[in-house]
Amino acid sequence: MIKVQNVVKEFQHGKISFRALNDVCLEIHDGEFVAITGKSGSGKSTLLNIIGSLDAPTLGKVIVDGSDISLFNSKEIAHFRNKKVGFVFQSFYLEPSYTVFQNVELPLILAGGKSKQNKESVIAALHEVGLTAKANEHARNLSGGEQQRVAIARAIVNDPSYILADEPCGNLDTANSDNIMRILALLNNSGKTIIMVSHDMVDVQKAKRIITMSDGRVFSDEINSIKEAV
Repeated sequence: MIKVQNVVKEFQHGKISFRALNDVCLEIHDGEFVAITGKSGSGKSTLLNIIGSLDAPTLGKVIVDGSDISLFNSKEIAHFRNKKVGFVFQSFYLEPSYTVFQNVELPLILAGGKSKQNKESVIAALHEVGLTAKANEHARNLSGGEQQRVAIARAIVNDPSYILADEPCGNLDTANSDNIMRILALLNNSGKTIIMVSHDMVDVQKAKRIITMSDGRVFSDEINSIKEAV
């Protein structure tokens, strides 16, 4: 479970201070599929980065599974990111000269995994996103939709509890977006907690709960009543 408690985030640009998040409070329960939406500059990506420990709050706390992640040292943060959280970004951040297999294996190597176990985990992750046959292809030869599926496989290869997706369909056409959203829904149905930032209301409506941000605050937080087939 994730608890965001009175989180404030301020950025300093010279003598000017900008408050990106202003006293944000929310809870995300295990197994939810949550979409965070809002206009550009509303604070949605900042909130996601703080939940994933990519950034730290100026004030307030983020409690994940009973631990205040803002108190973690560098080693604990690295372990949290590698084991608890899988990240998916709008830009795929794949190494183009690596094969699909090598890109997906990277988190396992960083965690000190053994070769045989790594292979089993990578193949299982690629199976989840329908790319087993592409394991030996170089990332640079893949389509945008395929690259994002590789990024999702990399995000889930360590079997994290939480998948944090920041505009995962932002660079994709409609058909590939639908495929990515279908994969996220399947992962959610298998027990993963999905927290997705998106401004695309078609994608947002496929989540089970919608949090709308405005001016650094939670404007609305509602269970999605629209039933979508994904």
